[in-house]
Amino acid sequence: MVCATEQPATGPWQANVARHFQRAAMSYADTSALQQASAQDFFACTQARGLVLELGAGHGAIAQLISECTAVSTVLALDISEAMLRQAPIGPKVQRVVGSALAIPLRDQCVDTVMSHFALHWCLSPRAVAAELRRVVRAQGHAQLAIPLAGSLAPLHGDGGDGALLLPLAQWQAAFAQDWQLEASDVKTYTRHFTSARDWLAYLRAMGVTATPQAAPASRRHVRELLAGIEQAAEPAGIPFTFQVWHARLRAV
Repeated sequence: MVCATEQPATGPWQANVARHFQRAAMSYADTSALQQASAQDFFACTQARGLVLELGAGHGAIAQLISECTAVSTVLALDISEAMLRQAPIGPKVQRVVGSALAIPLRDQCVDTVMSHFALHWCLSPRAVAAELRRVVRAQGHAQLAIPLAGSLAPLHGDGGDGALLLPLAQWQAAFAQDWQLEASDVKTYTRHFTSARDWLAYLRAMGVTATPQAAPASRRHVRELLAGIEQAAEPAGIPFTFQVWHARLRAV
């Protein structure tokens, strides 16, 4: 594989996330329509070139689109879930890589562009992410990111929506303030409505979004309270399933 190095060990949290996405792999591509709306915006403004690393490649749809850009030589489609990557179509310019965004199995400064859509929010340390991306990107290379923010999935976390895994914009911006120059930044909101709380929760689970740092089994009482809270968020159009997403383009300095 292009610029590969020894596969680093992953921590218990990354292993937990990988297990959840292994279970979600077969249904994920069919249930991620909301993410696809964000992906259209993500890809519309891409300036990918050279050797591209996509973090959280999942079933490979974005990696395949990136590979069709004339300025791109090779796409390394990296995901923590081997089951997800098995769903990815492989073209002549795409290589699959199993690994974590916190321990990328590539040599220093070997890629021209790093891209990640709806993946980095699973990492608990934005600063560690920013540093690891800078390690593998060449000087003056670029990162294009789309990261869900605190305020998303509000029915799960109360009015503020500040639940586990979803951090505020300011924390992500601060993490990339060192070693990166922000060239473009926008926060977009994406919403899909559901007719029932159970459908809302089933969609969440089908996307694999069930892992938390304290992953204790939910009691029946907790599930009832969760469903009641989701129902209370209903609007005339239905129960909103909303992501607020930071779209950013950064240059390595």
